[in-house]
Amino acid sequence: MKYFQVFKAGKYPQGEFTQKDVEEIAKNYDPSFCEAPITIDHEQTGPAYGWVDKVKTDGDILQVSFKDTPKSFQDDVNAGKYKKVSVELYKNLEGKGHYLKAVSFLGAAIPQVKGLEPVKFMDSESEIYEFEVAEDETENFTQDEIDDLKKQVEDLENQIAKFKEKDKQKEQKLETIKSLKDKISALTNEVSTFKEKAQGKEQIEQELNDIKTALKNKEYEDFIEKQINDGKLVPANKDVVLSIFKELDNVKKFGEDTELVSSFKSFIESLPKQIVFDETATNKNKIEGGESDKFANADEDSLEIFNQAQELAKKENISFKEALLRLDTF
Repeated sequence: MKYFQVFKAGKYPQGEFTQKDVEEIAKNYDPSFCEAPITIDHEQTGPAYGWVDKVKTDGDILQVSFKDTPKSFQDDVNAGKYKKVSVELYKNLEGKGHYLKAVSFLGAAIPQVKGLEPVKFMDSESEIYEFEVAEDETENFTQDEIDDLKKQVEDLENQIAKFKEKDKQKEQKLETIKSLKDKISALTNEVSTFKEKAQGKEQIEQELNDIKTALKNKEYEDFIEKQINDGKLVPANKDVVLSIFKELDNVKKFGEDTELVSSFKSFIESLPKQIVFDETATNKNKIEGGESDKFANADEDSLEIFNQAQELAKKENISFKEALLRLDTF
């Protein structure tokens, strides 16, 4: 009787399965109580392509034997149409604990782990969890970690696309965007082959974090510049406001409060336009209004002429310049 490897103890995103758990699955299997069918691609309806006859363990590996498998199905398997095998498990079937529900042969999916193929979990409500088994957890990465890196790359690419649209008129910023996008493309390619290489995880994560930080800082700087242009902030506020944004971003990372940065932006946008007061003269000789700034530090004679010209201009309803010319002719 031939046995086939279908599962292995290890750490998965859904939890850790020890050798004892694997032994429990084998011990609990009873075809007279609940017989596990052979399915294709985890189909929940349709015909069974055979049944699980016996279950045993070899160390931390779960092995099964099959019965009543049609010859046509055996031929398809032998022809390589279904190379990848996964299992479905009840988490707790009628108080028995972990129980083998089905063994499913997968078609298009290609195994990424040598020896034992990837598997799937299913509880009694037919919820399916996908994950991959790593041969050495110290040298390989879980599917969850790879998916997380891919999502970070996707988020960064989306941010870059928006950033490029906003600054497409500015050549220097377009150069920066191109450089970042090339770097993201290179990281994406490296992530796609991460399982084979299993190298440079810390370096890649640091580069991703650096890119995220650079984009986030650029977003804050652009926002502050816009508020300065709109008169809501003054240039002297820039460094302080930028520092606050960075601190709020740290709070968001560790406290999962995604509203702080948005709330602070809304607060700044709601500010009235800032009024910048010019230096007010305290010298008794300084005169306010019109062309008075030109005479702020003038001598007494010049101020007297200025005052006379101002009064004449007002009295005759003429320009200040014309009034000066008239005084000059007296």
